[in-house]
Amino acid sequence: MHMIRIVLNQAALFWSLLSLFLLLNVLDGHSTYLVMRPNHYRRERNPVARFFFRKLGIPNGIIIFKAVLLAILMPAMGFYAGNDLYTINIVLLIFNVIFALVVIHNYHLYKKIQVWSKM
Repeated sequence: MHMIRIVLNQAALFWSLLSLFLLLNVLDGHSTYLVMRPNHYRRERNPVARFFFRKLGIPNGIIIFKAVLLAILMPAMGFYAGNDLYTINIVLLIFNVIFALVVIHNYHLYKKIQVWSKM
């Protein structure tokens, strides 16, 4: 009985962390859009993302890049969740912390850009 509770708790944690991961990716896309618009590609630190953004423009590059990234990651996470919930929960927790820091940084940078543009 105790083992069933642990598995159910791990599954609930997985779905919560996965939902947060998706939300943080949406917020990352939005904050990236705010920081890079209309065409400030040099502000993007990820060279692969920057390549897509230059080729496809903003916001199309952001949307397509995120969609491709999630299309690759989501099935991989689902596969690992079926085999080792404990490990994928740790991975998702780490990803969520990193994405949260990126999103916070992007929104702070956007506020600074707004101040600089008024000077």
